[in-house]
Amino acid sequence: MTPEEMDKILGAHFAAEAAHDLDAVVATLTEDAVHDAVGFPVEVLRDHAAIRSRYEQLFTAMEDETVEPVSRLYGTDFLVDEAKVTIRAGEGFPGVPAGQRVSFRLLHVCEFRDGKISRENVWQGPPVPAGE
Repeated sequence: MTPEEMDKILGAHFAAEAAHDLDAVVATLTEDAVHDAVGFPVEVLRDHAAIRSRYEQLFTAMEDETVEPVSRLYGTDFLVDEAKVTIRAGEGFPGVPAGQRVSFRLLHVCEFRDGKISRENVWQGPPVPAGE
């Protein structure tokens, strides 16, 4: 896949996340997609129902999200995306009281197959208080 094709798919995925559109998020994934969130109690998920449930939890835990792209690197059928994310913590965001604004670095390594994401691997840096 070309970098432009991967950008288009990941852009649709990120737009679906921003809109909290679970159907659209899952539509960007292959049927056998792997969602691996390093540090989560259950890191690796392998079916759409479980992945959908994880996103429901994330949508509750992260409010007023802004994403500042930092860098993106490409390989054959994969990319590495780094961003700085600022949120207002919602219920269930680990280690942060609800309502507090925090920023953290977020690294995605995504693999692609058949025009969709086949693996999404996510690392989140520690949250730090964000300036208002």
